[in-house]
Amino acid sequence: MGRDQVALDIVVQDINHAEQHRFGDDADETLLKLCATQPETSLVRGIYRYGETMFNRYQLGLILDQIEGIEARTDAERQAVDLLRRAASIALRANGYLLFIGD
Repeated sequence: MGRDQVALDIVVQDINHAEQHRFGDDADETLLKLCATQPETSLVRGIYRYGETMFNRYQLGLILDQIEGIEARTDAERQAVDLLRRAASIALRANGYLLFIGD
């Protein structure tokens, strides 16, 4: 994978699964790595690196609660948490879905 490619796309979909917004993890995969270190009970730990992971409205509410427990130690990690919070909030307001697309 080249440095210009994003390993993880984050897609906000509306209730009909139409794409509303698209975000990407940074080149160092900070969000993906941070999610992988979360407790086994955390929904974001289940984001699949090599496929698709989708969260529905109910799960988005849980994710927003769980985000508060994520310990971000670096600026990159804080930005990753902010990105996750923003994407989940947008999807929740749209009564939609949050789709993670791995490479």
